[in-house]
Amino acid sequence: MDKRRAIQTVTRAAALYHVNLEDQKVIFLYGVPAEVRRQLQAESGKLLSIKGYEVAFHRYNFLHLTGVRLDSSSVASAIHFYEKCLDNRLMPEDFSFAKDGSTVQKLDILENMMGIKRNVTMIGDFTDRGPKLFTEKAAGNVCGCIGFVKDRNTMLNVPNTLLKKDIRDVTASPVQKVYAVLSKSYMAERYTVLEKVDKGIDMKKCFFAEEIEKILERGAF
Repeated sequence: MDKRRAIQTVTRAAALYHVNLEDQKVIFLYGVPAEVRRQLQAESGKLLSIKGYEVAFHRYNFLHLTGVRLDSSSVASAIHFYEKCLDNRLMPEDFSFAKDGSTVQKLDILENMMGIKRNVTMIGDFTDRGPKLFTEKAAGNVCGCIGFVKDRNTMLNVPNTLLKKDIRDVTASPVQKVYAVLSKSYMAERYTVLEKVDKGIDMKKCFFAEEIEKILERGAF
């Protein structure tokens, strides 16, 4: 991939990030399929085995997903890079590729993963150490995944990398299936948008653990 194609890719991806993820919080509701299936068969309506993992998407997080290295003489910050992408002002001299080839791998799936709220299928604790452990949790599918870490300043989980790997190969067993994804604006108190839900779950009849229920706007679904 040359820089011209890279610019086209990150520019399109930035536009998708702006619409789909920027300044949003997202919660993945997930669990071990066998345990969730058992509770669904009980027909009590209580799915207490399902857990929630909340993440936040800021403007400055987009850069980490691209894998490019900035030229500090022309791009002042991660936010400046993002703004250049949105304004179609990104230039070849503004960035470089990582020498290990990881940038091209990330760019191959970058646009697709901007739709993570709809195409995520699994989530889990990151275990693929490679040369170093650089993320804590991964969410995605068999084609790729986004890695998340806890921000030390905000204490929120935020995206810090993108991996062109089958999520099953980089997370701990057993596989944790994502059963529902909800989103809200960053400042909203409760989740109001149901992005996706497993066909076996009726949001009007199923209920989750108390810590999840208290941040859902039940009347919105």
